[in-house]
Amino acid sequence: MGMKYQGINLGNVKISNRSSILRLLNNNGAMSRKDISEAVGLTAASVTLITTELLEEGVIVELGEAEEEKRAGRKKILVDINHAYKNVLCIAIESDETFISVTNLGGTVKCHYSLFTDKDIEPEDFLQKITSKCKRILKENDIEMGTILGASVTVPGKVDRARGISLNTYNIWTREVRIADIISGELGLKVIVENNLKAYAQSEIYFGRGKSESEMLLLKWGPGVGAAIVSGQHIYRGANDMAAEIGHMTSGENRMCNCGRKGCLEAYVSTNAIVDDVLASIDKMPSLKKWVEAGNIVGSKNIQEWISIDDASLKAIIKEKVNRLAHNVRNAISLIDPNRVVLIGYMFDIPGVYDSFIEAYKQFDDRITDDFFVKSELSEGINHTEGLAVVLEELFF
Repeated sequence: MGMKYQGINLGNVKISNRSSILRLLNNNGAMSRKDISEAVGLTAASVTLITTELLEEGVIVELGEAEEEKRAGRKKILVDINHAYKNVLCIAIESDETFISVTNLGGTVKCHYSLFTDKDIEPEDFLQKITSKCKRILKENDIEMGTILGASVTVPGKVDRARGISLNTYNIWTREVRIADIISGELGLKVIVENNLKAYAQSEIYFGRGKSESEMLLLKWGPGVGAAIVSGQHIYRGANDMAAEIGHMTSGENRMCNCGRKGCLEAYVSTNAIVDDVLASIDKMPSLKKWVEAGNIVGSKNIQEWISIDDASLKAIIKEKVNRLAHNVRNAISLIDPNRVVLIGYMFDIPGVYDSFIEAYKQFDDRITDDFFVKSELSEGINHTEGLAVVLEELFF
């Protein structure tokens, strides 16, 4: 018996074509229908049909005539994504602080709020607290629930995106939490739950380096260590959605990690690990000790204040951390072979740390080009927008 022919689903083709046009406009900005047709390989009639529907829905807008040299024939009318079409609710739960914001589709933050991440209460109770804050923020800023395209919740650690569950956030919650069900039940919105590093990677794809780079490694340092792989402008997740867990590569033998295993890189180079090692040796650091005796605190949140104090033992600890991270990154790069590594996280923003990391890496590979490592252009305000791209990927493009 011959194979049964599976006909093409024209509805799916139309959705795919619509998605291609929206992604093109996101990457390139305003374009004429003729240029869109040439770029995506669709007929002019198909592009006109799809863009007419998008205009009627308010998803895109006409911006007027393109500026070009005078010539005979019809003028090119530019169209672009209407960033005011819908809003997105972004919730970023980090180990110390939780950020709530509402953005438009282009990433402009319309309002935001932050609160302490309370790990002493049940996660369900904390999520209830978050939804109460969300309702208050929307009401105070006159944002109707009907204008919200969807909501994202980004967390560290393992997630089951399909079921909207946090499996283990390591240093926040260690059990499964049905985040999407709770927040959706309270707010009546579609909720997508994603790992924070993968959300950041999605942001780079839509708003940062990913517009022009197809093979990237994102590396975050502070407070923990994490990474994400972008291949073909898509996030590589692995068989168990755990690809690029660089913070849990083996880097030692005895130190216990938040994940429950011993020897993970994060157990040695996280900001908490740095603080622990510094405090254990503070008697060998006269300048830092004097600074502490003056009423200051050596902590992970204020690491930028004390990391550059002139003590040889302090400098030695920081150098060891940077070298250890560089060594593990070199191993990861050997396996992944990216054409760019994007560095994010507040450790890389500390004066001198970024340069020290590059110098340490070159000990293992001095053939890299000057632009192989780059700092993310999205770092500022990312806590308020990292979930936007997750919602766009799921519900818009």
